[in-house]
Amino acid sequence: MSVSKVTGIETEYGILIRGAKESNHFLASRMLLQQCGVMEFKAIPDSEVAASPDIFLTPLYSLMLPNGARFYIDHAHPEYCTAETMHPRDVVAADKAGEIIVERCRRLANASGTLPEGQEIAIYKNNSDYKGNSYGCHENYLITASTYEELINRQGHLSLRILVPFLVTRNILCGAGKVGYENDNSPTNFQLTQRADFFETLFGLQTTYNRPLINTRDESHAENLHFRRLHVIVGDANMSEYSTYLKVGTTQLVLMMLEDNYITLDLTLKEPIVAVKTVSRDLTFGEELPLANGSKASAIEIQRQFLDLAKKYVEEHNSTDEFKEVIQEWEDTLNKLAKNWQMLNQRLDWAIKRNLLERYLQTQNCSWQSISKWEPVILKTLFLKRQAVGDDLADLVQVIQSQLPDRTQLEDLDWKDYWRQREVYFTLRRLDLEYHDIRRGKVEKDMGLFYQLQNCGAVERLLNDKEIQHFVDKPPSDTRAYLRGYCISKYFDQIQQVDWSEIKFYLPEEEQSYYLRLPDLIDGNKAHVETVLEAQSSPDLLKLLDSLSKLNFTITTEKKIH
Repeated sequence: MSVSKVTGIETEYGILIRGAKESNHFLASRMLLQQCGVMEFKAIPDSEVAASPDIFLTPLYSLMLPNGARFYIDHAHPEYCTAETMHPRDVVAADKAGEIIVERCRRLANASGTLPEGQEIAIYKNNSDYKGNSYGCHENYLITASTYEELINRQGHLSLRILVPFLVTRNILCGAGKVGYENDNSPTNFQLTQRADFFETLFGLQTTYNRPLINTRDESHAENLHFRRLHVIVGDANMSEYSTYLKVGTTQLVLMMLEDNYITLDLTLKEPIVAVKTVSRDLTFGEELPLANGSKASAIEIQRQFLDLAKKYVEEHNSTDEFKEVIQEWEDTLNKLAKNWQMLNQRLDWAIKRNLLERYLQTQNCSWQSISKWEPVILKTLFLKRQAVGDDLADLVQVIQSQLPDRTQLEDLDWKDYWRQREVYFTLRRLDLEYHDIRRGKVEKDMGLFYQLQNCGAVERLLNDKEIQHFVDKPPSDTRAYLRGYCISKYFDQIQQVDWSEIKFYLPEEEQSYYLRLPDLIDGNKAHVETVLEAQSSPDLLKLLDSLSKLNFTITTEKKIH
């Protein structure tokens, strides 16, 4: 029997200090967290942006927020992890709420006067810096311990036959799109995903090097005997609400079917790592992937097999209306993709971005074909300065030829067009980056490119602003995040330490610590504790802990030793 698919998304944001000679990522990230006042999550008008109050910040630069989320520094980048959330739409809303909180901190930091004049922090919800570095957007799903053992520790049976083929081909639904290539992979002008070029192995514990398709990290943040956390690291960070919705909703359904032993398919890919890159580069969506059994199937065909099973599963298990909606959107997306990707150019990130870039190319009388010809030359001559070479064609050709020993790259190129093609190429990359700018101000100059498109109706929305704002201010009501968020909000001054599954309170007058354990991801939801919380006429911690103990929450004490 499958367990509730409690889900969270952790996003590592790209960050830089614009205007600085050298951008110190850690310094910029630390400034963000220092502005994140735990009691100040209401909307702040631009005219009132000022330094925020103290925060609950540990020496490790990590804080838990009243909305149930965690905001911290990871590898010098700001990382926001949503609270434990149950339903796909809520996961999307919680993820978007994270953007608002991170962006609010950026505005506060820039207005604090800490940075020298002319410098400001910029933040991008993307996955690559075009310098060979990739930073992740990871999904976390609650699964049974037995399913985890099958997927991770036995490494083969379920993972290779089912989970890997699903995740590899899922990118046609939720890739964020990318100009160019990285990490010494085969050249391409545009691909569906930002992360494809960085995966190198199938299984592994690591996330920042020799990246695996299946991450084996075993940190359940829950009662370990019955529950585990599946840490999915193959997805892109999404701006589009529909892309995140399909990414999470389809994965929840596949994991539910796995737990109920509903999937008997064997879609084992012959070369999974190669397949990731193939799917990302296949803009026809028809290239067939070799399977281990000798047959072949395209990404759309593989996704359709999962969809057909999910439709039957939802009907037989009387699933909620929300999962029926996931099925509808999944099927609609695959149908449109099979006909014409332009039918999705207002819904999916890679399609929105591709449409934007191709419209720009048209204005420049260029094409992807010309970009393909020029890209290797431009990248090899990345540091070539026009001032140093001038406009003399012979000098230009001589300098470029000296840097390109492979003369086949020089065929059929009109060198008079070098500087224009170079400008077009780097404009494409700039547009790619600016698409992920999370600014969402009230006027166009204060909006990132994605939100400019959304504001003018060029992006379809799944949610409304009210749904998102709810998760800026409040935790989800159907998981333990509800109780944890309440405690952080009401008993902030008495909390000594807090994590996903435990809160440590300290009462100095008693010189005693109290530990509230939250091993179950559902216990602590609103329905479970609402009566107790409403009975708290004043923030009396001992009274609260006594009431929670009567609801079978585990509470232990520790006396301070002199």
